Amino acid sequence: MSTSENSVSRKVKVWDLPTRLFHWLLVIGVFAMWLTADVLDRLGLHMAIGLALLGLIVFRLVWGFIGSDTARFAQFVRHPKHTLAYLRGVNRGVWLGHNPLGALSVLALIFSVMVQLVTGLFANDQIFNEGPLSDYVSESTQDLMSLIHGINFNVLLGLIALHLLAIAFHQFKKHEPLVQAMITGKRALQPDETVQNQNLRFAGWFAFVIAALIGVGVWYLMSYHASMVAGWLGLH
Repeated sequence: MSTSENSVSRKVKVWDLPTRLFHWLLVIGVFAMWLTADVLDRLGLHMAIGLALLGLIVFRLVWGFIGSDTARFAQFVRHPKHTLAYLRGVNRGVWLGHNPLGALSVLALIFSVMVQLVTGLFANDQIFNEGPLSDYVSESTQDLMSLIHGINFNVLLGLIALHLLAIAFHQFKKHEPLVQAMITGKRALQPDETVQNQNLRFAGWFAFVIAALIGVGVWYLMSYHASMVAGWLGLH
């Protein structure tokens, strides 16, 4: 596709439906986790939501390998030299999906959420509630995981704040409709904008079903067969 063709004002597909659903469900889930733990003090519900988010994150990890191009880690996780070039303004066209700098933010958020969910599996509030795998590790391990769980949540809040600031900068300062694109899946290209990553491929329903089944399977095992998972992990 030539530059002149790229410059025609049009709407292009950026995000598939599974990626958009993941994004908004994660937003709702993280907010619900904070609400049930810090405001409502409903730790039983807090853990149930956490297990659902664990399945959601596993789905996203699988989707990052077999999903659409804009969701694949191999497509948006780039060499540091590309990130530096982006910061210097070299070849700064439109990146359909995550730009090189935004990719770092996404990875940091996913990693922090994963840390929060995994440590929650072993956490223990020493009163009524404990993670599904806490009985299979020592008390000192439970205490360590509970400590990391508390500290990491503040880290996660900081990453979310930075992410929101970056979105606001692109949305209002650079006039890039990121929020609209994550809702509709499409982005409007202005006549003077060129695309850096062209010819995107979008995964079909078969790949989605595989990723969804794996995510649901992890949620089911951790919710109802934690002892089996503990055995697989060699915990005792």
